[in-house]
Amino acid sequence: MRTAFSTVGASLALTVLAACGSGAPRPSPSPSGIGAQVKGMEQDMETMREANAAVNDLIRASGDCDAAKPLIAAANARLDEIARKMQTGSGQQTLDSLRAKVKAIADNCP
Repeated sequence: MRTAFSTVGASLALTVLAACGSGAPRPSPSPSGIGAQVKGMEQDMETMREANAAVNDLIRASGDCDAAKPLIAAANARLDEIARKMQTGSGQQTLDSLRAKVKAIADNCP
């Protein structure tokens, strides 16, 4: 009985070793599917930091229209530039909400 289990065990071990590869490196898969989506989200989050910085300056100055007016054009220009870098729908939606904030401040400071 022991030899039958030993033979089966040895056979299984050889099969596992053969299946694990011959030691040659496997090519890494190209980013697609969920991996590409995660990478796009990470890049969008970094890009959104830039957008938030531009809009936050404007939001801080929104109580003083004289200080806010020059920042409106700069924030819109920065958001236009950032829009070209967006890769995900959620990033675009977040950018749209920042644009709405800028528009609200612009409407309050004619």
